[in-house]
Amino acid sequence: MAEALCDEHAAELLREFTAGRREELSAVLAPWVPAAELDLAVDQAFGVLWYRLLLGHAPVDRSPARSLAALLVRQLQSA
Repeated sequence: MAEALCDEHAAELLREFTAGRREELSAVLAPWVPAAELDLAVDQAFGVLWYRLLLGHAPVDRSPARSLAALLVRQLQSA
């Protein structure tokens, strides 16, 4: 990741790649998340994905995705 960010072309592709996905998730979460907390909620969701991809300490598959979604729903309901 650090190397990709040092390369202008790769960094731009990565920004474009993540920006589109952040916009999509933001649109899904917007009805339930206060505007001031929306970026943080999106960071939380994608943080798990990137953390697991970069460090490889645990799999990225449906089980953690379902657990994360359930956790986010509970957090949003209690907010």
